[in-house]
Amino acid sequence: MAVIAVRFSYVTILGCVLIVGCLASGCRLASSGLYRRLQDEDPTIRAQAAIEAGKWQDSKAVPYLVDRLTDSEAAVRFFAIISLEKITGQTMEYRYYAPDSERIAAVARWRQWLDRSRGGTATSRPAEGGS
Repeated sequence: MAVIAVRFSYVTILGCVLIVGCLASGCRLASSGLYRRLQDEDPTIRAQAAIEAGKWQDSKAVPYLVDRLTDSEAAVRFFAIISLEKITGQTMEYRYYAPDSERIAAVARWRQWLDRSRGGTATSRPAEGGS
């Protein structure tokens, strides 16, 4: 009998956990838009929306993803920076796990980049419970 080894990345496993948790809690993924979900009170929904934005390389989601870099939930910050890198090719030296002061400085770089490249600043609002 042969044993088949399957390798899963951290992102794949965490994404699956988020999706299963979302489905178990009856989330509203199909009924509302991506940008609205990026601002949802539920961090599971925010994280899933960040994943989708990256998957579809939705450049209109960039300001919302930049806002999610200040999220209170590390998983949301993680998926936001992954998606931002997929969409823009940039990280601005942001580390989702870094101390607050380092993350704040990196978010300021992201906002400056938005001002230069998009002609404006992020227009979304922080999620409830997020900062």
